[in-house]
Amino acid sequence: MSEPIHDIVVRTIAATRFPFPGQTTWPEGYVTNTNVPTRTISIETPVGTHFPDIVITDKTGVIREMGEVEMNISENEVPYLTAGSALTDNDTPTQVKHFFVYVPAGHEKRAQKLLDDNGISYAGVRGFTIGEKGEVSIVPY
Repeated sequence: MSEPIHDIVVRTIAATRFPFPGQTTWPEGYVTNTNVPTRTISIETPVGTHFPDIVITDKTGVIREMGEVEMNISENEVPYLTAGSALTDNDTPTQVKHFFVYVPAGHEKRAQKLLDDNGISYAGVRGFTIGEKGEVSIVPY
């Protein structure tokens, strides 16, 4: 593949999950943005500027939702994940943030533990797989 796997995953998730097919609750005016291959939307974190993978903005440009694709989940990502979660809204019945983390299938439990141990609010952790021809699949968790 000529394109980095991470970027393929980001673009596939953005196109198929924000909104997902048939979603009837997607607010009018929401825009799905990605920071691949061109970085366009940044956030400030305690360790510097970060470009989240998927950023959903409303019609006024305010960040409402985010998705991060982490190829290697570790403590190194905590400052970015914390900052991203803090910027998203919590307009959910459970008051959790509209923040999603996608990791290679099999690493979901570790990602969830990292988020929980660091008090990071999130709406979901999802796994993904990459097929032989580069097709991305989201694995329920």
